[in-house]
Amino acid sequence: MRKEDIDDFEFQVESRLTSHGVYVTDFADEGDTYRLTYESISADEAAVIPHREIGRVINVFRDLHADDWSGVDIEATVTDLEDTELGEWSVDSEWIDDLENGDLSETAFSQRVLETITVRS
Repeated sequence: MRKEDIDDFEFQVESRLTSHGVYVTDFADEGDTYRLTYESISADEAAVIPHREIGRVINVFRDLHADDWSGVDIEATVTDLEDTELGEWSVDSEWIDDLENGDLSETAFSQRVLETITVRS
């Protein structure tokens, strides 16, 4: 599926993430950056930003684009169910491009993303 084939990209993102217990509360497509804020049931239970959930969010964006997608930056803010900000994480578009081209392994990509996590205290 390609982004241009989807009537409402934001709706597609929200729908897919909701099925994983990730509730998008704010979404912006700024052309070269996707910014989203989402509530996490898992984060609420663990009081941390679940790494597996970050992967699900990224994979939804990857799945909604053509195989040759070179990526965009992704900036995410994670909240608990009471809308308390727990932290943030991000993805650089270059990492997605390197991953899609085979220049970066899934493990190295994941490590880079995990290193961007900032937790609010």
